[in-house]
Amino acid sequence: MRARFRSILALGLILGGCGPAEQATNKTAPVAAAKPVETGDVGYELRRLRPRDEEKLAGMFDRLHAAAVKDGKRVAVLFGADWCEPCRELEAELGNKHPADKIGGVQILELKEEDWTAATRMAEFDELRLRWTDNTGSYPLMILLAADGKKQEEMKEAIDRLNTAGIQPTLANWLADTRPAG
Repeated sequence: MRARFRSILALGLILGGCGPAEQATNKTAPVAAAKPVETGDVGYELRRLRPRDEEKLAGMFDRLHAAAVKDGKRVAVLFGADWCEPCRELEAELGNKHPADKIGGVQILELKEEDWTAATRMAEFDELRLRWTDNTGSYPLMILLAADGKKQEEMKEAIDRLNTAGIQPTLANWLADTRPAG
C-alpha cells in the first residue's frame, strides 16, 4: 500500500498535480536554534489555516511562521483543494507516522481552497500563494520555507532533485534530506 502511494504521489506531482480544468464535481536558510530531534515514529505536525474575521491571512501566516521558527522548527506551506485527487493522496500521507529524524521539527501550515472560497476571501489565499509562485490554479503546492519566509524548495523541484540523487521521492525523505546539518 505504501509503495503504491509513493508511486502515485510521485507520478501525480511530476505530472503537475491538479489545475482548474481537472476539478471534480464531487465537493468532497537554516533555522536559528534547532531543537534536538526525538527518536521513534511521529506524525506530521500540521496546522490548517482557516479564515478568521479579525485576522487577514497574510498576518495569520506570518505570525504562525514566526512562532514556529522561534520554536526551532522549519516551516512548509501546503496549498490544496478537496476536489484535487493528488491533494487527497498527499493528505493521506500526512496521516502517516515516520521516524522523528525524518519529519520531526517541521511545521506544515495547510491552506484549503474551499475554506477561503466559502468565506469569499480567495484574493487573500491567492495573494499569499503569489509570494512563492506565479501559478495560482495548480494543486497541490507544497513549499519548504527558509527561516526568513523565502522559498527554500518546492516539492515538485524536490522530486526531480531526489530522483537525480537516487533517493526515493517521498515527503519524509524530502524533509529529511533538507534538514540543516548540525
